Amino acid sequence: MKTGSSKVSGENDLAHSAAPIGDAPNHPLAVRMGVIAGVSHNVVIGTVMGSFGLMLASVEQRLGVTGEEAAVGIPLVLVGSSILAPFVGVLIAKLSLRLLLMLGALLTVAGYFVLATTSSYALYLVAYGLCFGPAMSLAGSIGPATLVTRWFHRNRGLALGLVHLPIVIAIVPWALERALGHYAPTTLYAAIGTVSAVLLVPLILFTVDHPPNAETVAPEPEEKRTADGSFSIAQLLARPRFWALCLAAIASMTSSVLLGSLLVPMGMSWGFTRPDAALLQSIMSLVGIVGSILFGWVADKLGGGRSLALIGFNCAILWLVLLQHPPFAVTAVVVGLIGMHGAGAIPTLGRGISDTFGQASYSRGFGLNTLIGLPFIALAVVGSARAYTTTGSYDLAIAAIAAFFVLAVLLGLYGATGPKVEGPAAAPA
Repeated sequence: MKTGSSKVSGENDLAHSAAPIGDAPNHPLAVRMGVIAGVSHNVVIGTVMGSFGLMLASVEQRLGVTGEEAAVGIPLVLVGSSILAPFVGVLIAKLSLRLLLMLGALLTVAGYFVLATTSSYALYLVAYGLCFGPAMSLAGSIGPATLVTRWFHRNRGLALGLVHLPIVIAIVPWALERALGHYAPTTLYAAIGTVSAVLLVPLILFTVDHPPNAETVAPEPEEKRTADGSFSIAQLLARPRFWALCLAAIASMTSSVLLGSLLVPMGMSWGFTRPDAALLQSIMSLVGIVGSILFGWVADKLGGGRSLALIGFNCAILWLVLLQHPPFAVTAVVVGLIGMHGAGAIPTLGRGISDTFGQASYSRGFGLNTLIGLPFIALAVVGSARAYTTTGSYDLAIAAIAAFFVLAVLLGLYGATGPKVEGPAAAPA
């Protein structure tokens, strides 16, 4: 009898998972969770990334290091957070999300107070590598996105897009540039740490780990799921549709990082002045704000896989237009559109993973995607610079990115196939 009951339960799980997803109403607390996620993402990533460049000169002077040594901070953050991402994804699935968000917030605050008090280059590296790196995964990317994915059934893609709006990163450089003329850099580091603590710590205390109606689980019988109802890392890696969704999103992420890193030298190689090339970079960032919301909404309408395919199709065309070296006005439009599409990668990927593998699997899936994307992004940036050194042109790199997007179209369409898990009905507050 027990065996038969288990079998029936497993069949019911599969039948439930195979049903088309519906726009189940969100729990009344979902908006609060979205606000917490948005503040956490913006404060952690916005302050770290927004302050770094402006503080470099003062770091060189205060610590007595070269510009290259001071610039190691951000690569430490990015590599550290990417390598930790799969482990953070597993921790979030197993432990209290509120506790992990709080840990990320405290690491962020600690990093700024280390920077405010130290004159040691070793401790400078500790602040970026051991404080900001883990904080970026815990409270900057995976933690906030997981919180939104757990609580939102209706308009989940749009919610992810709104949470990832780069508001703070747009404000911090402007504010710091004015403050540097009046306050010491150490005072500014302490001020950023204090503001981060005031914004994050009280707010995160109001985090509720899971909605009372629970999340959708992995579309497998109960005995094949982990204790929290998700796929394990090995199970995700064994599924071709997971790889398809990840690689389709990574094409867009790689494109954005490549342009963000090399757009100024690229623009100068096309005959534009340095100020004009820098303007292109600003246009890309500003238009990207629109893309986060737009493609979050598109993902809710089309689904994550189809939206990634649409991004891939549009970007393949846009990069091929860049290959023609158009005039500045046309280049500005193309670069802005590429930035807009690039910002849509996270909400569309989030919708695709949670719809296909269940909300419970999202943190593991997003963590794995972050690590898988690291070598693609590094190869694109380093390879593009090498191609320019060898050939005197970025055309080979541009053509390679366009080809990657063509592949992303096919991967996105494949990732959209198969059954989607059904969202549960919302429980009362």
